[in-house]
Amino acid sequence: MREWQYWTRNKLEILAGYLPAFNRACQRWPDRVYIDLMAGEPVNVDRATGERFDGSARLALAASPPFTRLAFCEMPETAALLTADLHVRYPGRQFRVYPGDCNETIDQVLTDLAPWRRMPTFAFADQQAAEIHWNTLAKISRFRSDSRKAELWILVSPAMIAKGVAGTNGPQFAARVDALFGNKTWRRIQAARRSGILSAEEYRDEMVNLLRWQLEHSLRYAFTARIPMNMPNKMPIYDMVFATDVRVGGKIMTHLYRRAAEREPGMIQEARARARKERDDKAGLLTLFDLEPGDFPVSSLTWEPSASWDPAGQPWW
Repeated sequence: MREWQYWTRNKLEILAGYLPAFNRACQRWPDRVYIDLMAGEPVNVDRATGERFDGSARLALAASPPFTRLAFCEMPETAALLTADLHVRYPGRQFRVYPGDCNETIDQVLTDLAPWRRMPTFAFADQQAAEIHWNTLAKISRFRSDSRKAELWILVSPAMIAKGVAGTNGPQFAARVDALFGNKTWRRIQAARRSGILSAEEYRDEMVNLLRWQLEHSLRYAFTARIPMNMPNKMPIYDMVFATDVRVGGKIMTHLYRRAAEREPGMIQEARARARKERDDKAGLLTLFDLEPGDFPVSSLTWEPSASWDPAGQPWW
Protein backbone atom coordinates (compact mmCIF):
# COMPACT_ATOMS: atom_id res chain seq x y z
CA MET A 1 0.00 0.00 0.00
CA ARG A 2 1.23 3.46 -0.85
CA GLU A 3 1.18 6.36 1.56
CA TRP A 4 -0.56 9.51 0.35
CA GLN A 5 -0.91 13.04 1.65
CA TYR A 6 -4.22 14.37 2.96
CA TRP A 7 -5.08 16.04 -0.34
CA THR A 8 -5.37 12.61 -1.98
CA ARG A 9 -7.77 11.50 0.72
CA ASN A 10 -9.77 14.71 0.34
CA LYS A 11 -9.99 14.15 -3.40
CA LEU A 12 -11.26 10.60 -2.91
CA GLU A 13 -13.78 11.79 -0.32
CA ILE A 14 -15.19 14.09 -3.00
CA LEU A 15 -15.38 11.10 -5.33
CA ALA A 16 -17.04 8.97 -2.64
CA GLY A 17 -19.66 11.68 -2.20
CA TYR A 18 -20.30 12.27 -5.89
CA LEU A 19 -20.65 8.71 -7.21
CA PRO A 20 -23.78 7.75 -5.22
CA ALA A 21 -25.27 11.18 -5.95
CA PHE A 22 -24.60 10.64 -9.66
CA ASN A 23 -26.32 7.25 -9.53
CA ARG A 24 -29.31 8.56 -7.59
CA ALA A 25 -29.78 11.27 -10.20
CA CYS A 26 -29.64 8.60 -12.93
CA GLN A 27 -31.86 5.91 -11.39
CA ARG A 28 -34.42 6.10 -14.18
CA TRP A 29 -31.82 4.49 -16.47
CA PRO A 30 -31.44 0.71 -16.12
CA ASP A 31 -27.63 0.91 -16.22
CA ARG A 32 -24.90 3.31 -15.13
CA VAL A 33 -21.30 3.13 -16.39
CA TYR A 34 -18.06 3.99 -14.55
CA ILE A 35 -14.64 4.28 -16.24
CA ASP A 36 -11.43 4.72 -14.23
CA LEU A 37 -8.42 5.54 -16.39
CA MET A 38 -5.76 5.14 -13.68
CA ALA A 39 -7.45 3.17 -10.91
CA GLY A 40 -4.42 2.69 -8.66
CA GLU A 41 -4.23 0.26 -5.75
CA PRO A 42 -7.33 -1.02 -3.96
CA VAL A 43 -6.39 0.59 -0.63
CA ASN A 44 -4.13 3.45 0.46
CA VAL A 45 -2.63 4.86 3.67
CA ASP A 46 -3.00 8.42 4.96
CA ARG A 47 0.54 9.61 5.66
CA ALA A 48 -0.59 12.02 8.38
CA THR A 49 -2.84 9.69 10.36
CA GLY A 50 -1.74 6.21 9.33
CA GLU A 51 -5.35 5.31 8.52
CA ARG A 52 -6.21 3.16 5.53
CA PHE A 53 -8.69 4.44 2.98
CA ASP A 54 -10.18 2.85 -0.11
CA GLY A 55 -8.93 3.63 -3.59
CA SER A 56 -11.20 4.80 -6.39
CA ALA A 57 -12.04 1.30 -7.65
CA ARG A 58 -13.40 0.18 -4.29
CA LEU A 59 -15.29 3.45 -3.91
CA ALA A 60 -16.91 3.01 -7.31
CA LEU A 61 -18.01 -0.55 -6.56
CA ALA A 62 -19.26 0.47 -3.10
CA ALA A 63 -21.43 3.31 -4.43
CA SER A 64 -25.12 2.95 -3.62
CA PRO A 65 -27.16 3.00 -5.79
CA PRO A 66 -24.59 1.00 -7.74
CA PHE A 67 -22.90 1.34 -11.08
CA THR A 68 -23.91 -1.64 -13.19
CA ARG A 69 -20.90 -1.68 -15.54
CA LEU A 70 -17.41 -0.67 -14.48
CA ALA A 71 -14.04 -0.55 -16.24
CA PHE A 72 -10.71 -0.01 -14.47
CA CYS A 73 -7.46 0.73 -16.29
CA GLU A 74 -4.05 0.22 -14.66
CA MET A 75 -0.54 -0.89 -15.49
CA PRO A 76 -0.13 -4.70 -15.40
CA GLU A 77 1.38 -5.30 -11.94
CA THR A 78 -1.11 -3.07 -10.12
CA ALA A 79 -3.92 -4.32 -12.35
CA ALA A 80 -3.28 -7.86 -11.10
CA LEU A 81 -3.50 -6.73 -7.46
CA LEU A 82 -6.65 -4.79 -8.20
CA THR A 83 -8.31 -7.68 -10.02
CA ALA A 84 -7.63 -10.12 -7.19
CA ASP A 85 -8.90 -7.72 -4.52
CA LEU A 86 -12.06 -6.66 -6.32
CA HIS A 87 -13.16 -10.17 -7.26
CA VAL A 88 -12.92 -11.22 -3.61
CA ARG A 89 -14.67 -8.13 -2.24
CA TYR A 90 -17.32 -7.74 -4.95
CA PRO A 91 -18.20 -11.20 -6.30
CA GLY A 92 -20.72 -11.26 -9.09
CA ARG A 93 -20.35 -7.57 -10.01
CA GLN A 94 -20.02 -6.60 -13.66
CA PHE A 95 -16.56 -5.07 -13.90
CA ARG A 96 -13.30 -5.61 -15.76
CA VAL A 97 -9.73 -4.50 -15.09
CA TYR A 98 -7.73 -3.63 -18.22
CA PRO A 99 -3.95 -4.01 -17.78
CA GLY A 100 -1.79 -1.57 -19.70
CA ASP A 101 -1.61 2.09 -20.69
CA CYS A 102 -5.15 3.50 -20.64
CA ASN A 103 -4.45 5.44 -23.84
CA GLU A 104 -3.86 2.10 -25.56
CA THR A 105 -6.63 0.10 -23.87
CA ILE A 106 -9.37 2.75 -24.09
CA ASP A 107 -10.60 1.53 -27.50
CA GLN A 108 -11.16 -1.96 -26.08
CA VAL A 109 -12.82 -0.50 -22.98
CA LEU A 110 -15.29 1.48 -25.07
CA THR A 111 -15.88 -1.42 -27.45
CA ASP A 112 -16.76 -3.68 -24.53
CA LEU A 113 -19.08 -1.03 -23.09
CA ALA A 114 -20.72 -0.24 -26.43
CA PRO A 115 -24.02 -2.02 -25.56
CA TRP A 116 -24.48 0.59 -22.81
CA ARG A 117 -23.68 3.69 -24.87
CA ARG A 118 -27.03 5.28 -24.06
CA MET A 119 -26.47 4.95 -20.33
CA PRO A 120 -25.16 7.69 -17.97
CA THR A 121 -21.37 7.46 -17.80
CA PHE A 122 -18.82 8.89 -15.37
CA ALA A 123 -15.05 8.80 -16.04
CA PHE A 124 -12.28 9.46 -13.51
CA ALA A 125 -8.90 10.53 -14.92
CA ASP A 126 -6.59 10.48 -11.88
CA GLN A 127 -3.24 11.15 -13.51
CA GLN A 128 -0.12 12.54 -11.80
CA ALA A 129 1.20 14.92 -14.45
CA ALA A 130 0.66 14.20 -18.16
CA GLU A 131 -0.10 10.51 -18.53
CA ILE A 132 -3.55 10.74 -20.12
CA HIS A 133 -3.97 11.90 -23.71
CA TRP A 134 -6.49 14.43 -24.94
CA ASN A 135 -7.56 11.95 -27.57
CA THR A 136 -8.48 9.50 -24.79
CA LEU A 137 -10.64 12.12 -23.08
CA ALA A 138 -12.24 13.00 -26.42
CA LYS A 139 -13.11 9.35 -27.10
CA ILE A 140 -14.79 9.06 -23.71
CA SER A 141 -16.69 12.33 -24.24
CA ARG A 142 -18.07 10.92 -27.50
CA PHE A 143 -18.87 7.50 -26.04
CA ARG A 144 -22.55 8.11 -25.31
CA SER A 145 -24.91 7.82 -28.25
CA ASP A 146 -27.44 10.37 -26.98
CA SER A 147 -27.01 14.13 -26.71
CA ARG A 148 -25.30 14.05 -23.31
CA LYS A 149 -21.61 13.31 -23.01
CA ALA A 150 -19.88 11.20 -20.40
CA GLU A 151 -18.95 13.21 -17.33
CA LEU A 152 -15.21 13.70 -16.77
CA TRP A 153 -13.28 14.35 -13.55
CA ILE A 154 -9.63 15.05 -14.31
CA LEU A 155 -6.54 15.71 -12.19
CA VAL A 156 -4.40 18.54 -13.59
CA SER A 157 -1.01 19.35 -12.06
CA PRO A 158 0.71 22.41 -13.56
CA ALA A 159 3.39 22.12 -10.85
CA MET A 160 4.32 18.62 -12.01
CA ILE A 161 4.22 19.74 -15.63
CA ALA A 162 6.59 22.63 -14.90
CA LYS A 163 8.91 20.27 -13.03
CA GLY A 164 8.88 17.73 -15.85
CA VAL A 165 9.52 20.29 -18.58
CA ALA A 166 12.47 21.69 -16.62
CA GLY A 167 13.95 18.23 -15.98
CA THR A 168 16.70 16.36 -17.77
CA ASN A 169 14.16 14.78 -20.14
CA GLY A 170 12.38 18.07 -20.77
CA PRO A 171 11.77 17.68 -24.53
CA GLN A 172 10.35 14.19 -24.13
CA PHE A 173 8.16 15.31 -21.24
CA ALA A 174 6.95 18.31 -23.26
CA ALA A 175 5.79 15.89 -25.94
CA ARG A 176 3.70 14.13 -23.29
CA VAL A 177 2.11 17.47 -22.39
CA ASP A 178 1.37 18.02 -26.09
CA ALA A 179 -0.54 14.73 -25.95
CA LEU A 180 -2.39 15.77 -22.78
CA PHE A 181 -3.71 18.96 -24.40
CA GLY A 182 -3.90 17.50 -27.88
CA ASN A 183 -1.87 20.39 -29.30
CA LYS A 184 1.08 22.66 -28.50
CA THR A 185 -0.94 25.67 -27.38
CA TRP A 186 0.14 25.19 -23.75
CA ARG A 187 3.70 26.04 -24.81
CA ARG A 188 2.65 29.69 -25.11
CA ILE A 189 1.85 29.63 -21.39
CA GLN A 190 5.13 27.86 -20.68
CA ALA A 191 7.04 30.51 -22.64
CA ALA A 192 5.27 33.33 -20.79
CA ARG A 193 6.23 31.77 -17.47
CA ARG A 194 9.84 31.22 -18.57
CA SER A 195 10.17 34.85 -19.64
CA GLY A 196 8.76 36.10 -16.34
CA ILE A 197 5.53 37.47 -17.77
CA LEU A 198 3.50 35.05 -15.65
CA SER A 199 3.98 34.35 -11.96
CA ALA A 200 3.89 30.76 -10.69
CA GLU A 201 0.29 31.25 -9.56
CA GLU A 202 -0.73 32.79 -12.89
CA TYR A 203 0.96 29.90 -14.71
CA ARG A 204 -1.12 27.40 -12.74
CA ASP A 205 -4.30 29.37 -13.42
CA GLU A 206 -3.64 29.58 -17.15
CA MET A 207 -2.74 25.91 -17.55
CA VAL A 208 -5.86 24.71 -15.77
CA ASN A 209 -7.99 27.25 -17.61
CA LEU A 210 -6.64 26.07 -20.97
CA LEU A 211 -7.87 22.56 -20.29
CA ARG A 212 -11.26 23.86 -19.14
CA TRP A 213 -11.55 26.08 -22.21
CA GLN A 214 -10.82 23.15 -24.50
CA LEU A 215 -13.33 20.94 -22.69
CA GLU A 216 -15.98 23.63 -23.13
CA HIS A 217 -15.17 24.76 -26.66
CA SER A 218 -13.57 21.72 -28.34
CA LEU A 219 -15.53 18.93 -26.65
CA ARG A 220 -18.58 21.18 -26.04
CA TYR A 221 -19.14 20.48 -22.36
CA ALA A 222 -21.78 22.79 -20.92
CA PHE A 223 -20.13 23.22 -17.50
CA THR A 224 -16.63 22.87 -16.06
CA ALA A 225 -15.36 23.58 -12.57
CA ARG A 226 -11.97 23.68 -10.93
CA ILE A 227 -10.90 23.16 -7.33
CA PRO A 228 -7.31 23.40 -6.09
CA MET A 229 -6.08 20.70 -3.71
CA ASN A 230 -3.73 22.55 -1.39
CA MET A 231 -0.53 21.80 0.50
CA PRO A 232 -0.11 22.98 4.14
CA ASN A 233 1.31 26.31 2.89
CA LYS A 234 -1.96 26.73 0.93
CA MET A 235 -0.14 26.40 -2.40
CA PRO A 236 -2.06 24.15 -4.83
CA ILE A 237 -0.35 20.80 -5.42
CA TYR A 238 -2.81 20.03 -8.19
CA ASP A 239 -6.33 20.87 -9.39
CA MET A 240 -9.38 18.76 -10.10
CA VAL A 241 -11.38 19.72 -13.19
CA PHE A 242 -14.96 18.53 -13.62
CA ALA A 243 -16.83 18.56 -16.93
CA THR A 244 -20.52 17.78 -17.44
CA ASP A 245 -23.49 18.51 -19.67
CA VAL A 246 -25.99 18.10 -16.85
CA ARG A 247 -26.85 21.08 -14.65
CA VAL A 248 -27.62 18.91 -11.62
CA GLY A 249 -24.16 17.34 -11.88
CA GLY A 250 -22.60 20.78 -11.64
CA LYS A 251 -24.71 21.62 -8.60
CA ILE A 252 -23.79 18.39 -6.80
CA MET A 253 -20.08 18.74 -7.52
CA THR A 254 -20.13 22.40 -6.47
CA HIS A 255 -21.64 21.36 -3.12
CA LEU A 256 -19.01 18.64 -2.63
CA TYR A 257 -16.20 20.98 -3.62
CA ARG A 258 -17.33 23.43 -0.95
CA ARG A 259 -17.41 20.66 1.64
CA ALA A 260 -13.88 19.63 0.61
CA ALA A 261 -12.70 23.20 1.12
CA GLU A 262 -14.26 23.15 4.59
CA ARG A 263 -12.50 19.85 5.44
CA GLU A 264 -9.13 20.98 4.16
CA PRO A 265 -8.00 23.19 7.10
CA GLY A 266 -8.53 20.36 9.57
CA MET A 267 -6.64 17.94 7.33
CA ILE A 268 -3.79 20.46 7.04
CA GLN A 269 -3.70 20.75 10.83
CA GLU A 270 -3.41 16.99 11.20
CA ALA A 271 -0.60 16.86 8.65
CA ARG A 272 1.31 19.66 10.38
CA ALA A 273 0.86 18.05 13.79
CA ARG A 274 2.11 14.71 12.46
CA ALA A 275 5.10 16.34 10.76
CA ARG A 276 6.09 18.18 13.91
CA LYS A 277 5.76 15.06 16.05
CA GLU A 278 7.96 13.12 13.63
CA ARG A 279 10.60 15.88 13.75
CA ASP A 280 10.51 15.91 17.55
CA ASP A 281 10.78 12.13 17.72
CA LYS A 282 13.79 12.15 15.42
CA ALA A 283 15.40 14.86 17.55
CA GLY A 284 14.84 12.80 20.70
CA LEU A 285 12.37 15.26 22.21
CA LEU A 286 9.69 14.06 24.62
CA THR A 287 6.33 15.77 24.87
CA LEU A 288 4.06 15.60 27.89
CA PHE A 289 0.92 15.54 25.77
CA ASP A 290 0.03 14.44 22.28
CA LEU A 291 -0.04 17.29 19.84
CA GLU A 292 -3.49 18.59 19.09
CA PRO A 293 -4.40 19.70 15.55
CA GLY A 294 -5.55 23.02 16.98
CA ASP A 295 -1.96 23.82 17.93
CA PHE A 296 -1.41 24.74 14.28
CA PRO A 297 -4.00 27.31 13.20
CA VAL A 298 -4.92 27.36 9.54
CA SER A 299 -6.99 30.08 7.97
CA SER A 300 -10.39 28.96 6.72
CA LEU A 301 -10.51 28.11 3.02
CA THR A 302 -13.52 28.66 0.81
CA TRP A 303 -14.40 27.73 -2.74
CA GLU A 304 -16.73 29.21 -5.29
CA PRO A 305 -17.16 28.22 -8.95
CA SER A 306 -15.60 30.56 -11.49
CA ALA A 307 -15.90 30.87 -15.25
CA SER A 308 -13.13 29.97 -17.67
CA TRP A 309 -11.75 32.56 -20.09
CA ASP A 310 -10.41 32.62 -23.63
CA PRO A 311 -6.64 32.05 -23.31
CA ALA A 312 -6.03 33.82 -26.62
CA GLY A 313 -7.56 36.97 -25.16
CA GLN A 314 -4.67 37.44 -22.72
CA PRO A 315 -2.32 40.35 -23.60
CA TRP A 316 0.79 38.13 -23.50
CA TRP A 317 -0.69 35.48 -25.80
